Amino acid sequence: MQTFVVEVLNEKAVSLLKDLENLDIIRLIPQESMPTKTALADPAAGRLSEQFRGSISPDVAADLHRQLEEMRNEWERGI
Repeated sequence: MQTFVVEVLNEKAVSLLKDLENLDIIRLIPQESMPTKTALADPAAGRLSEQFRGSISPDVAADLHRQLEEMRNEWERGI
């Protein structure tokens, strides 16, 4: 699957895109739901860690941290 950003120059294109979506050829994703590089990199928007805080549960975070520590230890021991 490939993702493209399309700039609509004529409103007729919107109806054509919607027709393609109705035929299950493409899926239209609203721009609001797509993060942009500038929004993620904008210092005024806050740190990425703050933007994504709470996106995974504490249990999942603890499990990921444990797995990461195991991998680091394996590399240190040369396994």
